Parts: sequence; C-alpha cells; structure tokens
Amino acid sequence: MHSIDSAIVVAYLLGVFALGSFFFRGQRSLADYFLGQRQMPWWAAAFSGIATILGAISFLGAPGQAFHSDLRFLQYRLGTPLAVFLVGWVMLPYFYRLQVFSIYEYLESRFDLRTRLWGGGQFFLLKFFYLSIGLYAPSLLFVEMTGLPLWLIVIGTGCFITLYTTLGGIKAVIWTDTLQLLILLAGLTSTGYLIAESSGGLAHVWHAAAAAGKLRLWDASVDWETEYTILNGILGGALVLLSQYGVNQAELQKMMTTDTVQRARLALICTMAIAALVGALYFLTGAGLWVFYHAHPEKTLANVPPDRIFAKFILEELPPGFRGLLLAAVASAAMSAASSVLNSLATVASSDFLGRLGATSMNVTRARYLTAAIGLSATLLALGVERFGNILVLSTKLQNFFGGSLAGAFLLGMTSTRATAAGAFWGMILGTASVIALARLAHVSWLWHGLSAAAVAYGGGYAISLLSQPGKRKSSLALHP
Repeated sequence: MHSIDSAIVVAYLLGVFALGSFFFRGQRSLADYFLGQRQMPWWAAAFSGIATILGAISFLGAPGQAFHSDLRFLQYRLGTPLAVFLVGWVMLPYFYRLQVFSIYEYLESRFDLRTRLWGGGQFFLLKFFYLSIGLYAPSLLFVEMTGLPLWLIVIGTGCFITLYTTLGGIKAVIWTDTLQLLILLAGLTSTGYLIAESSGGLAHVWHAAAAAGKLRLWDASVDWETEYTILNGILGGALVLLSQYGVNQAELQKMMTTDTVQRARLALICTMAIAALVGALYFLTGAGLWVFYHAHPEKTLANVPPDRIFAKFILEELPPGFRGLLLAAVASAAMSAASSVLNSLATVASSDFLGRLGATSMNVTRARYLTAAIGLSATLLALGVERFGNILVLSTKLQNFFGGSLAGAFLLGMTSTRATAAGAFWGMILGTASVIALARLAHVSWLWHGLSAAAVAYGGGYAISLLSQPGKRKSSLALHP
C-alpha cells in the first residue's frame, strides 16, 4: 500500500481514538454513559443512526449483492412509511414517557419481568451475532490490503473498536459516527466518479448496466417463493424496518439521546430517508462494478466472492490518496455500526439483566468492563462468520428472523388494553417458534418471516390474553382497546 494511503488511514484511526478518549472524562452516571444526559442535537443523533445502518456490512455487502444480482433487494424500503408511523408515532412516545435506558424496560412496565427478560434476551442474541458480522466485514478489505491472516485482522479490528467505545460511551459513539458518515459519503462519491470515468462515462455505465438487467428494481410477482417483490417489500419490508428501528436498542438509543420526542421523530425520519438514498447508491456502485469488470475482462475475478469485489476494486484500481480515503471510509463504516451495536448491547445487559437482577447496582466503571467483555466476545465469534454467505443478506435475515416476534409483542402492549403478561410472553415464544418452523418447512421468501412472526406473536398473544385473568392486566400503557 502506498505511503499516502497508509498515512490517511493512520490519521483517521488516531482521530477516532482521540475523539473517543475525549469523552472519557466527566462521565459520572449511567445516564451520561448510555444516553448522553439526553442532550444530543437531533441532527447528530440522525447522522449516527444513518452511519450505523450504512455500516461496513452494507458498504461491502450491498455492492456485492448488486454485482451478483440486481437492485430488487431495495424493494423492502417500500415499507418505510408504515415503519416511520409505527416507530415515531406509536412507540417513541412510550419510551419518552417512561424515561427508559433500555426500550425493553417498557415490557416490564406494561407486562412483567419475564417478558422484559425474554425480549431483551432476543435482542441481545440477535445483535451479538450482528456485531460479529460487523467486525468481520471490514476485515475482508484489510486482509487484501496488508496480506495478514484474516484472524489477526478480525482480532485487531474488534479490539480497537471495543477500546474507544468502552472509553467514550454513547457520546463517543454519536460524534465519531457523525465524522465517520462524512468520510463514508466522500469515499462513496469519489468511487462512483472513478468507476464511471474508467468505464466510458456515467451514461455508458448506466446503459450497459440496464441492458444487462443490473438495474432491475421492481418485481410484481405474487409468488411467495420469489425473494424480493413489491408485495413483500411493502408488507415484509415494513417489519424489517420495524425490527431495525422500532425494537432495536442500537437505533432507538440514538433517538432517545435527544431531549424531546419531536426531535427524536425528526432524527428518525432523517435517518430512514437518507439511509434509503445512500443504500441505493451502494447498489448502484455494485452495478457500476459489474460494468467495469465486464469492460475489462483481463482483470480476473476468478474465485473472488461477491463480498470482496468492492474491496478488490479499491485496492487494485484506485490511485494513491483515493485508495486511502476509501480505506478510511470502510473503516469508518465498520466502526460506526459496530460501536453503536456494542454500546446498545452493554446498555441492555446492564439495564435489563445485571442491573435488574444483580446483587449490586451498576455504575460507569462496571458498564465499561461489561462493554469490553461483550466486544471481545463478539470479536472471537467473528472468526467464524465467513462460512455463512453474503454478509448483507445474512445480517438482514437475522434482523428479520428474530425481530418480528419482538415487534408483535411491543405493538400488542401499545395498541390493546386487553393484552396481558401471559399473552405477550407466550405470544413472543409462539412468534419465534412459528418463524423457525416456516423457515424450515416452507419455501417462502425470508421477507415474509418477520411479518409472520409479528402476526403470530400479536394474534396468539391477544388470544391468550383473552383467556387470562382480568386482574393480571395492566392497561395504563396501551393506546386503546
């Protein structure tokens, strides 16, 4: 790697570490460490949310998915309007009303402790695996860059992210995410320009990609087995997004660092809208890469997995300086997502488990030790991610697979005064069991999994609630019968 590129990457890493270390001092309470005393600007919370969604999994996985297929994956964004309404106007007011650290505290306030523990446990398992994928993704590029073994890069990446997240808490996460988003967008824009210039211009790239079917976006099929369609994009996509934003501590924790629910809604809308636009640019970059490599058949792609196509282009085709910028962009994408998820996992483990069940109360020092332990454990798990396929599809499937039953339980509590603790608890179990059975026994698109789990959790939970004793109902935290 050229010395200019190395200098850019090293300067970026030192800057991130310095910024994370800056917030080490003055953290006297868990409210400061996990929520920034609810004094963060809404736009910083939004930028951080965008950076988390557009992490290295998307930065490398989305172009690889588009290179291998087309743009139909993006149809799940059709569920955005419904998801924005459910998260911003149904869920957020409850979390602000209760002033929670963890959103799963709502489940105990509305239902009981076991429902809270089950919901928090599902989130923890889901995001723990997601964090391991997020640590693995950027390591693909750094392996190509340095020639070092993958395991060594994974461990180094995980330890660095764990260190600055442990030191700085949520303030470090949000402000470093804001910086990292700007670097990511600069790197993506410069890459798109260079791909177009080296492939005959933007118009040629667009027409060539369209002629090859790489720009196909819509699929009106009503076949349940078709992976990406308009129908499962609207319905199933809404549940994917609800799982990503509505029952996801990593995203909602950013929104709850603002001082009012109105500013949290503004951050949410900004996050979802810009993330959709930049996500489309990721996929268009993948289509551009397909045109580039088909215009240059001498540049072999033999035995190169789709997830490594973009990394190969960055390392082999970009000039010095630009390459360093893109490497910094990949690093920023990785760190923004991983640090956010790590901080949210520490919040849930601290608030919903150790702080709630432990014999001693949590404080900032214990929260830091907990953050470090989770980060290092996820780093070890990341060593085995490679065997599971495309990292973007894998991460989205995981989110959808486990998030549906959680979404069903939250909506049950927030929309029905008849819902009981037994109904919510067993509804979540039924929802999770149903999606496992659906995935194993039926050949349907995975975009239906989350919707199926949510419907079973809500419907089954409601039915069980009707059979519960009226005295066990807590309806003060529901909207209406």
